[in-house]
Amino acid sequence: MSARSFELLLETAFAPEKPHVFEVPAAVVYQKLEQALKAARPQQDKPSEELGFRFEMLRLGVAIAFIKAYSRLADNEGAKEVLQLLQEAVRAKSTREIDKIIQKKIALFDTLYHEIFVNEQREHILALFEQTLDATSKGELDELMLEGLELLQEVDFDAPQADEDDDEPLDEDFLKSIQ
Repeated sequence: MSARSFELLLETAFAPEKPHVFEVPAAVVYQKLEQALKAARPQQDKPSEELGFRFEMLRLGVAIAFIKAYSRLADNEGAKEVLQLLQEAVRAKSTREIDKIIQKKIALFDTLYHEIFVNEQREHILALFEQTLDATSKGELDELMLEGLELLQEVDFDAPQADEDDDEPLDEDFLKSIQ
């Protein structure tokens, strides 16, 4: 996987708006993780704080891409709140600070599942988001980015959603017949 794939994932998830997720370009976030991985190899006994922080930044970026795509499809208030929380966590300066930010509003993640309607793409995006939060290696994140890029290329974000098509009033005769 590459820094460019990370950029593309974010660009696709946010399109047509520009993703302003990090203070630096997304490619730099990816490259800093690669640099931290190289620097940590000679000291393979214990991962450094820098390596952990760089991994968390990449994981947050991938998670933000998936939750942004999900919120565009689902128009789910919970997803918007989770997106804001993740964007707040991206501004943290350490893994400890990231954990503190996420933990104080961890209940927001539960709200993502309350308004799921039967929609395979929404479910797939949400599954990728979950897998991102559980990822423990750069390789796992790379695979998730690739799968996410493939999925997001197929999603028609401008198509009317199933829950938006239900604007017709219910037939009163039908309602009387089921009572």
